[in-house]
Amino acid sequence: MAKEISKSSSNLQEITFSGRPRGEEPHVIRKVKRKVEHVEYIVRVDLDELKIDDDQFDDLQSLYQLYDFDTDGILNFKEFEKLLRCLGYRLTEEAAQTLAATVSVDITNFSVSFNEFLEFMSKEQNQEPDEETMVGMFTSFDKQNKGKIPEQVFKKIMQGKDDVDESDMEEMLEEYYRMAKLKGITSGPPPESPSEEKLAQQRTKKEKRAEKLRKLETADEKYIDYKEFAAMLQQ
Repeated sequence: MAKEISKSSSNLQEITFSGRPRGEEPHVIRKVKRKVEHVEYIVRVDLDELKIDDDQFDDLQSLYQLYDFDTDGILNFKEFEKLLRCLGYRLTEEAAQTLAATVSVDITNFSVSFNEFLEFMSKEQNQEPDEETMVGMFTSFDKQNKGKIPEQVFKKIMQGKDDVDESDMEEMLEEYYRMAKLKGITSGPPPESPSEEKLAQQRTKKEKRAEKLRKLETADEKYIDYKEFAAMLQQ
């Protein structure tokens, strides 16, 4: 039998989960083995129906655990926002609340239980991402916020998607480069920012030679304007 989780004395936590049903069944089982507490999530959803296999479940559970600091099987909204950012989402607070509300019973404070999270991920995996979500995903790999990422980085991102194979990727790239050419968008690297130009002037001769060699080695590397790519997929 799952033990009833004791209520926190923290007023903040009571406010955080006040939108959830009273008497809600616990989301975790707590067991003590050799004086060490072990916490297991209680799964009440049908994983087969959600099309989540064992490997995916393990990955999703590990990710959820990173943000479930009090191990009660419920993320408050701020924790859920952090998890979304880890997944590549760059959303306003209102947009993140809208996503939470698609699965959560908590329409007041938008907390998300582990089972609701599994439902959320199943829905997201089975639908095409919108333009804002895609741009957010690519932006996380654009550390200097230049609007472009190397084609090789782009391919690695797309290879991580189960529904995109090699032929699909090449077809998308071909269509992107055709569209980019019509719009006058180059496939070269983004220009250096003023701060980078200033740093370049301060480099030693040895550092300048190394940088010149690096540029020669990557001269043929193509870059993707990911905002244009995301817009193309929505057409």
